[in-house]
Amino acid sequence: MRTRRAATLIELLVVIALIGLLIALLIPSLKKSMGLASATVCKHNLREVYHALYTYRMDNDGWLPAVVKPPSIFEPVRRPDPWFVKLYPQYVPNPTLLTCPEDPYRYRMERAGQYSTFLQQVRPDYASYGLNSFLMTAGNGQLADLDRSRPTRPHDTILIADIGPDKITYSSPSRLVGSVGPTRNYSLLAWDDGLDPFSGQAVNPWVTTRHDQGIHIMTLGGNLRETETASILRSRMRSFYEDCAAGGCTLCNELRIEHYSFAKDHLYWWTGPVPTE
Repeated sequence: MRTRRAATLIELLVVIALIGLLIALLIPSLKKSMGLASATVCKHNLREVYHALYTYRMDNDGWLPAVVKPPSIFEPVRRPDPWFVKLYPQYVPNPTLLTCPEDPYRYRMERAGQYSTFLQQVRPDYASYGLNSFLMTAGNGQLADLDRSRPTRPHDTILIADIGPDKITYSSPSRLVGSVGPTRNYSLLAWDDGLDPFSGQAVNPWVTTRHDQGIHIMTLGGNLRETETASILRSRMRSFYEDCAAGGCTLCNELRIEHYSFAKDHLYWWTGPVPTE
């Protein structure tokens, strides 16, 4: 009878090393596959939100949902009026459609169904996607009446996009009071990341690199595009960009105000007449 030879320690170490090498080779591919799957879900969500906004407009004489509560005798100051809350549940029956799988703070929007319960009030003060702040606030909100304030290039005019920041370092513990995660200015895409219009406090840059160094942007015309944002975060913001102005950007050609430029992907904050008060 033949006797079986036991595996030596060196052979076991070689096998373990090979298994470790295979795992190391597979992990990047697995992460990439998971990232692509999340990006696909995110694109689907953006399309669903776009259709919800379109239906909302049809039901409201061409207007997008307001983002500011008008002053009243009881409340004389401007208050935020989150646009995404108006979509739930009539236009967006599932609040997870307002969350990106790659958003580390998506759980805030997942609780939107409890927004106005009798015993508890949960503040879904940001979704994973933000509306073009210029479109929603310029000219005292006149541009939000899209049936009357038509841009010259709707297929290249930003409507909604992934919004961050996804990472933040708090300067002091006091900033954590009443807030979980970074502020997102009630999910509005600030063209210049200036001051929060409601609190007057400086806001953290919303531009993120959530999807492989970039974000997804949906235009007024229903075009969904991917844009690389890492270089935008590294660049100094300017009031005029030659390529942006050539594309008909109102902020470059008429207003000359500092803004992020997505002109390399033929995307603009507004293309049309300057709104008046």
